[in-house]
Formats: sequence, structure tokens, C-alpha cells
Amino acid sequence: MSDTPPMRRWVATRRSANEAARAFTRLTLGRRRWWAFVLVLELGFALAIGLGFDDRYGLATRLVFAPLYAVVPTVVCALLTLVVGHLLTLRTFRRRLGEGVTLEGGVGERTVVLNGPWTQTTLSFDGIASMRRVADWVFLQQVGSPVMFAWPAHLFEPTGLARLEENLRDRSRMSASSR
Repeated sequence: MSDTPPMRRWVATRRSANEAARAFTRLTLGRRRWWAFVLVLELGFALAIGLGFDDRYGLATRLVFAPLYAVVPTVVCALLTLVVGHLLTLRTFRRRLGEGVTLEGGVGERTVVLNGPWTQTTLSFDGIASMRRVADWVFLQQVGSPVMFAWPAHLFEPTGLARLEENLRDRSRMSASSR
């Protein structure tokens, strides 16, 4: 039995790379790992500032004011990290999604088929570790890979994405119950 899904086609515009990079930045802001990074920054700056107080300040003063003073450098570092990350992501997407680049994709019963100018990939649902949709983009991560691949949501029928999401939820429930 063949699981060849109906394929949809998408052609990149001049704005496609910017839209994809913006969606990826929004995805980053929604991840726990990002906020853990910001918290570690805050704690590090608070500790450094708290230890830098003169001896005339007591422990209570240090515990109250060090985290407050640490907010500004934390925000500056977090914003710089976000901006640099966004610019690097934008550069990558501009290479991949130049104007006129054609992508094809579809979701079958148990597979996702993705065709780009340099690659043709068929992934089984079991080979996909995560799928997130942000704005008009779908981010797929394969099992065992730290990389997330961005594909236009237009390539996938909503029912196919719902089937994939349900499969991922079922697998997540099964792995949680087996612990």
C-alpha cells in the first residue's frame, strides 16, 4: 500500500524569508529553554551584583536590590541574543527561501513528503520528534536531530497536520505512561 499524499506547491516571495525568521523567533520565545536561559542570566547577574555591594550593605539589602539591578543587563543580553539569533536565522532563510524557490509537500496517512530544490524527503510519522505551527509556518524536528526545519503551512492540508499532531500526542502519552 502506497502512502503517497496529495502534494501541494508553494512559491517563495520576497518576504518569505522575513516571515519565516519572524515565526522562528516567536517559536524561540515560546520555548522553556529560552526562558531558562534568561533566568540563568538574571541569577548570574544578580549574584555578581550582590557580591559587588560594599560591606556596609546587609544581606537583606543585597537580596532585594541585586535582582532589581540585574534586570537591565539581563534584558540587554537577552535582547542582543535574540537580535543576533534572528539575524543569523534570517540569513539562513534568505539562502533557502529566495524569491521564486518552489517547495512541495503533503501529509499522507503515516508519512510526510517534503520536496525542495535540493532535496526530496519522506518521513514516517514515527521519525518526527516534534511539530510546531507558528503563524504560516510549520517547524518539524526529526527524531535524534537538534535541528528544526521550517516549511510553509500552505504545503499541508489541515487534516493531515491534525493527524500528525494526534500521532505525536499519542506517542507522548504512551512514553509518559511507560515511565
